[in-house]
Amino acid sequence: MDAERTGKVVVGFDELEHSRQTVRWAAFEAASRQRCLLIVRAVPVPLEQFTRIRLPSEAVEFEPLRTESENELNSMVAECHEELPQLEIRTSIRMGHPAKILGEASEGAELLVLGPPEQTQPWRVLLGSTSAELVRTADLPVVVVRGDRENERITTTPTEFTRVVVGVDGSRGSERAIEFAYEFASRHGAELVALLAWNEIRKFATSAITRRKLNWEEVHQTCQRVLSESVAGQHEKYPDIVLRSEVVTNEGAADALFSASEQADLLVVGSHGRGPIRSSLLGSVSHAVAHYAQCPVAVVH
Repeated sequence: MDAERTGKVVVGFDELEHSRQTVRWAAFEAASRQRCLLIVRAVPVPLEQFTRIRLPSEAVEFEPLRTESENELNSMVAECHEELPQLEIRTSIRMGHPAKILGEASEGAELLVLGPPEQTQPWRVLLGSTSAELVRTADLPVVVVRGDRENERITTTPTEFTRVVVGVDGSRGSERAIEFAYEFASRHGAELVALLAWNEIRKFATSAITRRKLNWEEVHQTCQRVLSESVAGQHEKYPDIVLRSEVVTNEGAADALFSASEQADLLVVGSHGRGPIRSSLLGSVSHAVAHYAQCPVAVVH
């Protein structure tokens, strides 16, 4: 863990129902880390508002919205304290571009937690396109609390983790993801699955002759070597972690991760992968799983 990131867990909050589940996930994670929780309510302003001359009377129009936001935050804080009475919780309400506000709020934080990206009017929803933008640009780990099993998984105690899956490709981004996954799995007592998918198969899919010429045993051995070398240091650091390694050569990285997310409680990927597995597991794939995985996704920058 970076020395300068020791202060807080930041979570975005808006009026959508899944946002309350997201805050609850972040609250339990902050308690597990023994950090304070900062709940940020960013109130997006329509573009046309920035083009008008701001008169004092116009500023008053936002007061009812601010009051409503304060009431929602107070309710959310009370809900968190019912389960986590010792957790320190701070709140912040600001008006402006949500991604910019959350980015500023997360400076020095250990973790930023967001709801799933959605296809909707971006200026009205804090956790829609905002999540997608911050997954790409934030300089700290970002967890997107999402998945088809959200109600099943998140309305129960969010600390009940049994399986964490981490994507591996041998790159520096992959190393950081592995570090995050090991620490998380150790803290939550979860099994860790290290997954490496060999994407090159897509390049040969149209040529049966070329595919037959490939030495698949050598491909598998190379992938297994990269995977073993990637986790070696962390496995020594966390010897009690139950580690299961998986090499996938019959489907692409995104498909492999989507499949893994069906049985995972957290999926961890790096943000940029340029390792020995040339068609990297990470990078654009991390953006894809943040949108479509069936469990919460941690993107480690």
